[in-house]
Amino acid sequence: MKKDKPTANTGSALRYGMFVPLAFMLASVITCCLSYSNAKQDIANDLNDAMFALADENSELWTRPDTVAAIRQMYETTHKPLIYQASDVNFRIPSLKDEAYFTLALVDKKKSYHKIGGNKIVSDSIMLMPQHAAEGTAIQVQGFADCSMASVFSASDQTLPGILLSLSVLSMAGMFVWRRRESETAETGLIAVPAAPSLDGVKLTPMQRRFAQMLLDAPNMKVDKRVLCETLWGNKSNAEESLYTLVRRTKNALAEVNMEIVCNRSDSYELRVNS
Repeated sequence: MKKDKPTANTGSALRYGMFVPLAFMLASVITCCLSYSNAKQDIANDLNDAMFALADENSELWTRPDTVAAIRQMYETTHKPLIYQASDVNFRIPSLKDEAYFTLALVDKKKSYHKIGGNKIVSDSIMLMPQHAAEGTAIQVQGFADCSMASVFSASDQTLPGILLSLSVLSMAGMFVWRRRESETAETGLIAVPAAPSLDGVKLTPMQRRFAQMLLDAPNMKVDKRVLCETLWGNKSNAEESLYTLVRRTKNALAEVNMEIVCNRSDSYELRVNS
C-alpha cells in the first residue's frame, strides 16, 4: 500500500493559506474605518467652510445691538443658543442642508465656550465682536451636523473595502473547496500496488525456473529466442527444439499461477501476468 501523493505539505499549506482571507478581511476593516473617518472629516470641513461664508455674509447683522439683545433674551428664557437653520446654505455635500445647523451664543471669551451635547459632527468655532458690547463679550458661531453612523457610512467611499471584503470571501471559499478536495483525495489516495510477479511456490525444474526467471528479469519480460538458446544451451545444435519443449512444459506449470508465455512472431518469448 502507498499514498497516491504526499499530504503532509498540503495540510501545512492549507493552514498557512488561511492567513490570506484573514489578511484581506483585516485590510477591509482598516480601510473601511479610514474611509469612515475621512467622510466625517469631510463633513466637518464642509461645515467649517459654510460657517465662515455664513459669518462673513451676516457678521454685521449678528453683531448689531438689537441682535445681541435678542440672543441674550432667548438664552435667559430657553437657556439654549440661537439656532440658525442651514437650509439656505450651500454645502459641497447636499445632504447637509437637512442635517446641519449653526448656533449663535453670547459668551464670555474668558470663560468656557458654550457646548451642545450629543453625538454630533462639530465644526470649529469663531468669535464675532458685537457693536458697543461689554468688553470680553462675543458671539460664538459654530456648526453642527446630526449625521447618523449610517448616513456617514453611506457618504464614505467603500469601494476599496468592498473589493478587499470580496477577495476575502472568495479566497476563503477557495480554501474550503481546496481543503475539501484534499480531504477527498486523502481518503481515496491509498491505492493497492500489485505485488511483483514471483516464482515462489511454483513447481519448476531447475531449467524451467532459470528460463522463467530470465523472462521475469528482462525489460517488458520479453527475451529473444536467440538469447535464450545461447544462454541456456550454448552452441547446442538442436537448441531451438529444446527451447520449444522447455516452453511447452513451463507453460503448463505457470498457468496454475496465472502466468502465460507468449511467442511473438517466432523471434521472442514474453511472459504475461493475467489479473
